This record gives sequence, structure tokens and C-alpha cells, in this order.
Amino acid sequence: MLLLGFGGFQVGIVYYANSIALAAATQGVNVERGYNAPPGSGADHANNFLASAGTGLSNSHVSVTRTATDVRVTVTGNSISLLPGMTFSISRTAHGSIERVTDPAP
Repeated sequence: MLLLGFGGFQVGIVYYANSIALAAATQGVNVERGYNAPPGSGADHANNFLASAGTGLSNSHVSVTRTATDVRVTVTGNSISLLPGMTFSISRTAHGSIERVTDPAP
């Protein structure tokens, strides 16, 4: 019963870590895709979000891939483990189009 109880808590902790990673990736992509946003601003914002979110996601890493029209932010890390010897890797990605001025269609 004790192992089942810890397993239930572990599922909740992994879900929480997934939520933190997705929220950080979304925050990062929203900043990075802004009109005239400087390169790297999304990664900075995502890292600040992770720092303020607490310890739900450890060993976190933010990577940004930016093209002329798109930006993708991926947040990876590990969930806290209650069960000895087990690790839970987390990876979440958010994607968006970069805001830019275009010519209107005739």
C-alpha cells in the first residue's frame, strides 16, 4: 500500500514538472516571437520563469531554435523522484511564428 501511495504522488509530481516545462516553453516562445524581439530574449524569459517556479523541475535546460519566420523553444529537465533509483525525464516544446511586417495582398 505504501508503494502504491508513493506511486500516486509520483504521478502527480511528474505531471507538475510537465506543466512547469510547458509553461516555461510557452512563455519563452511568446517573448521570442514578439515584433523586433532580440535573439535570446525567449531563453532568458523561460529561465526566469523556471527560477520562479520552484524546484518541480531540476537540471533544466532551455534551447531556442529561430528561423526567419518561426521560433521553437524546448525545455528539458528531470522531475523530482520519490521512488529511489528512478528518474523521470521531461521535455516540452512550444512553437510559434515570428511577428513581422509583411506586404498586404493586393
